[in-house]
Amino acid sequence: MARRPDLQEQCAEIVAAHYENVYRFLAHLARDPAQAEDLTQETFAAAWQNLGAFKGRSSIGTWLHRIAYGKFIDARRAATRRALLLKRFGDGQAPQHQRGPAELAEARDEAGRLHDVLGRLNEAERALLVLHYLQGLSYQEMTEVLGEPAGTVKWRTRQALARLRDLLSEEAEHERARAAR
Repeated sequence: MARRPDLQEQCAEIVAAHYENVYRFLAHLARDPAQAEDLTQETFAAAWQNLGAFKGRSSIGTWLHRIAYGKFIDARRAATRRALLLKRFGDGQAPQHQRGPAELAEARDEAGRLHDVLGRLNEAERALLVLHYLQGLSYQEMTEVLGEPAGTVKWRTRQALARLRDLLSEEAEHERARAAR
C-alpha cells in the first residue's frame, strides 16, 4: 500500500511548484525584490491559514495568485496611508531645511491635537483606528487580531472614524472660538 503524503509534504510540494511564479508576479507588481519576497512569504502563509477555503474551482496556482494580488493591494494601501500621514503630520525625522519652522510647528500642533483627540476615544475605537490607519493593517488582518468578523470590523471602523471626525470638528470649533476672543 502506497503511503499518502502528509500535509507538510503537500505544502512543500505546492511551494516548490508555485513559489517562483508567485514571486515573479509580485516582483513585477511591486518593482522591489525585497517587498516581492516579503509578499510571497505572506501569500504562502495566508494560503496555509486558509487552506480550507480552497474549493478547487480554480487551479491552486490561480488561487495563490489571487491571494498574492490581495497581499500586494493591501501593502500598497498601507503604504499610501503611511505616506499621507507622514506628509500631513511629518515623521519627526525630516531635516529642518526641508520644512520651515512654521510648517514644523504647525505639523507638530496638528499631530498633538490628533493624538489628544484619539485619546478621547474609547479603547476599542482607538484600537481600530490605530490598527488600520497608523499600523496599516488590512481589514482581514484586523479580523485576525481582534477575533471579530470582517463585516463587524469594517462597520466599527467606520463608526470610530465618524466619532473621530466629530471630535476633531468640536476641537476645531473650540479653537475658532478661542481665537475669536
